[in-house]
Amino acid sequence: MKILFGPVSSRRFGRSLGIDLSPSKKQCNFDCVYCELDPKKAQEKQDEIISIDKIISEVKVVLEKNVEFDFLTLTANGEPSLYPYLNELILSLRSIAKDKKLLILSNGTAVLDEGKFNALLKLDVVKFSLDSAVAKTFYR
Repeated sequence: MKILFGPVSSRRFGRSLGIDLSPSKKQCNFDCVYCELDPKKAQEKQDEIISIDKIISEVKVVLEKNVEFDFLTLTANGEPSLYPYLNELILSLRSIAKDKKLLILSNGTAVLDEGKFNALLKLDVVKFSLDSAVAKTFYR
């Protein structure tokens, strides 16, 4: 189960170290037809959760090696905002990686939850993927 990946180069975000908040399986509140992950019933919360301590420990190892990157990117095999300790994780990452920008790649549904919305406000970049604004095409 690999939590960190990269750094990878991105035209938009420079060098990005990815943090997979669902490394063992797809955990998403959507089941998009174009998703590269296997189809799976949508779920509203994660049932396999990585501890903040485990994530922070792995990030510290990379930081101690002086690996060059610009962003810490929160992502998942699914939707990263389903991670139940998102706010606490963001605060912990800020405390150990003060010179790095924090980014999330999300489907945007977190804005509907006040606690998640407030957590997103603590990030430097919030990148939503809105693939349709029309219900007919969104739900197919």
